[in-house]
Amino acid sequence: MIFNVQGLPAGRCERKVTLDENDLELSDEIRFLNGDLTVFFYKTNHFIEIRFNVEAAVEMICDRSLNKFEKKLSGKYHLLYEPGVQEYSDSAKGGVRGLDVHQSVIDISDEVRDTVMLEVPVRKIHPDIEDSGSFGLIDQSQSDSISEKNAYTDPRWSALNKLKQNK
Repeated sequence: MIFNVQGLPAGRCERKVTLDENDLELSDEIRFLNGDLTVFFYKTNHFIEIRFNVEAAVEMICDRSLNKFEKKLSGKYHLLYEPGVQEYSDSAKGGVRGLDVHQSVIDISDEVRDTVMLEVPVRKIHPDIEDSGSFGLIDQSQSDSISEKNAYTDPRWSALNKLKQNK
């Protein structure tokens, strides 16, 4: 994910990169399997604009069952490299970087990794559990049948309720 600045033509161009599991290191719980990166460049004498789309397959551990499962993720990001920028700025959608006149390469691997990580869901639920609905939760119809079974009340409660009402 390192691109040669001098190798980019002036104007618009596009590069496609196939990623394998060694290209990105995500975290201990999330393993990068593979992916496709499409990078769109717009180069002028004053700046370089980079937009990229990443499609990734990751393996993660379910929060409920602790089983491993594979999930497809996709994300977009926008970078602007300008000369004279002293301080980098970032948001969830894009960032601005400084461009040194003598800089010969641009490395976007950190931004690609961060984009993939931002697409990981907060609650990692295995698709089998997600498809089956609840995981040990009781729905309303089950709750009604349970309350009907528990309709029997202890006579001591009724005596206690009478005392409360007589106050």
